[in-house]
Amino acid sequence: MTQVFAARGRGITLLQAQSWAGSLAVASAFFACAGSGELGFILVLLFPLALIGALFAQARIAGKAEWAWTTFLVVALLYFGAAVATRQLDIVLAAARFTLLLCLHRLWHRRTERDELLLLLLSLLLLCAGAALSAELLFGFGFLAYTVTATWAMALTHLRFEIEAGRGPEGSAALLQSRRLATPALLGALAALCLLGLAGSAIVFFTFPRVTIGTLRRTPVSRAIAGLGDRVDLRGHGSIGDDPRVVLRVRLSPMPANAGGSLGMHFRARAFEVWTGQGWRADESGLQTARLPRRESLVPPSPAAGSKRASAEVRADIEAVAGFSDGIVITPPGWPVMVDFSRPLSARGTSQRLLRNAAGDLFYQPIEVGDLRYIVYADQNEPPVDTLRGRGREYPARVQLDREVPGDLDPRIWALSQKLTAGKDPIDAAAAVESYLSTTLQYTRELAGEVNDPIANFLFERKRGHCELFSSAMVLLLRAAGIPARNVTGYYGGTPTDSGYFALRAGDAHSWVEVFIPGAGFVPFDPTPASDRGSQQTGLWARLVLLWDSVEQRWRVLVVDYDLLSQAQVLRQAANVLQEAGRRLSGKGAGSTSFQKAWAEVIGGAIAIAAVIALARRRALALRPRTARIAMTVDEKRAARLWRKGRARLLKAGVAVSGGTTAREAAQRAESAGPEASAAAFALASRYLASRWGGEPLAPEVARTLLRELGRALRT
Repeated sequence: MTQVFAARGRGITLLQAQSWAGSLAVASAFFACAGSGELGFILVLLFPLALIGALFAQARIAGKAEWAWTTFLVVALLYFGAAVATRQLDIVLAAARFTLLLCLHRLWHRRTERDELLLLLLSLLLLCAGAALSAELLFGFGFLAYTVTATWAMALTHLRFEIEAGRGPEGSAALLQSRRLATPALLGALAALCLLGLAGSAIVFFTFPRVTIGTLRRTPVSRAIAGLGDRVDLRGHGSIGDDPRVVLRVRLSPMPANAGGSLGMHFRARAFEVWTGQGWRADESGLQTARLPRRESLVPPSPAAGSKRASAEVRADIEAVAGFSDGIVITPPGWPVMVDFSRPLSARGTSQRLLRNAAGDLFYQPIEVGDLRYIVYADQNEPPVDTLRGRGREYPARVQLDREVPGDLDPRIWALSQKLTAGKDPIDAAAAVESYLSTTLQYTRELAGEVNDPIANFLFERKRGHCELFSSAMVLLLRAAGIPARNVTGYYGGTPTDSGYFALRAGDAHSWVEVFIPGAGFVPFDPTPASDRGSQQTGLWARLVLLWDSVEQRWRVLVVDYDLLSQAQVLRQAANVLQEAGRRLSGKGAGSTSFQKAWAEVIGGAIAIAAVIALARRRALALRPRTARIAMTVDEKRAARLWRKGRARLLKAGVAVSGGTTAREAAQRAESAGPEASAAAFALASRYLASRWGGEPLAPEVARTLLRELGRALRT
């Protein structure tokens, strides 16, 4: 008997399994919702603490201080309503946060079946909120976990309250505390059934005609990234982080010659022209909706330089990761000639409008909440240096802002500018300043802190700094020589991935210079040492981040952005594969003999593997010790015999029972034979359930007495 009760001590009771399953379902929905990063730090920290507290203290708290909870929820509802009305919070995020508070309240007050079902309903609403906030890969994991845990919770909740309804609170205690109901086999079967249903849903998802509709837009959440704000501040303490998070996914056509390694390209975001004394700010002139202007026609200064240039247009398919683009169109090197936001076979509420400011920076509105994909066509045919010389210093009025020099410019900067540019053509002067800065000064991500003149400190005292100091110094040195120049920010780099795109990371944020040359426009220069540009992350963590982004990108393509066009492509590819396989198997295609041989080898190998697995399993079952197999105890066997004999007597008396009728149902049907028969049948069924599944002992004389009483009641 000691060994029997020791075996019963393993596992969890039905009551525990039902409570944990409901809590896990809510936790999975919370994870799917929290993956968006928009719930807020307080709620993200509060939820796990409240969940753990509810699991261990819910029995003592349930039903108490209801007025306090109700007051708190009413205040929270009014607060979220006011935030939505004043447009401080969008309605989807407000609903998600309030639903989470309702889940926390219900976790602490779980007493009846209604409470449990309401908790599952709230968890489903929380899962839907997660899909609306961010349907990223983390949501996918949360959704998968929720489908399994919610299935457990629904099945065990139904089982628990059916037992309580049939036997009452006292009579059901033995079954609810039994450790032989919520077994791993039961939970595994429920999970397999759930995953089977999920697979069927996936088939419907991929085959049912789809149209993307985007009529309801949420307020986007921006994540601060260097170079995408409206100003550059050269002050600060600490160091600039080398963040490995991916901000852009780029596909180029045609592929560059060095496609095997890093792209090493400048991807432009925006220009900064106004010096503030401690950094730069953008020109505040308004945005205008217009087509992209044509590139200035480069007329050579002399016939010897030639007048024709070969066309070199590149197509950049850019995917801006959610939260990092901030409404700015990132462009590849060269002159952008067209930006295309259209997505074939999609019905969107409002398409993006392309905007442009006086500096030539490109923006789009409205800003997307999720990832935004657009295509930029750029003319990369940059003029050779020889054609840029001898163009003089007659500059148009529109670049006057790019020639302004601060009145308090350090005299040493004037002197250095004169030394580097005196007597040189503007293009040669720019090249000289670029070469001096990149070879004389050192690069570091450490910030200098508060200094009166960050450029003078960088050039003559510290002599080391980050890319924004290099570019700012070059701009001021050129402006001191009367040459128009401006600071430009964006990204430099492009790390190849296994998914076929180049990843630009947050640590690739970079700053360089554009110099105005008459007849050619703004020409890029980069004074930062080439070896120090962009992110230097090459370790394990950086590789894991890239791997995660590749998987996340595939999730977005296959699930989130899956539309009618994608569906048609997938079905076409599947049809081509099946057609090619059939053609080769029939012997009509080239190499069909080898294909048939390979196919036969695959089938033979699969059969051999299946045979080995079957033999190994049979061997393992044969070697398993008999003591490890769970067998019924003497009382459980006696209870089973008691029920078989009792059911036979009910059948003999005309009560409609069958092999699938439960003991409780059979006792209810015994009412047709009279109240005494019903009472005797209920007594026998209760004792059978308690001994067969609840572990209560069953003496032989008790079993005989129950059978005699049932027989006497049926005869009466």
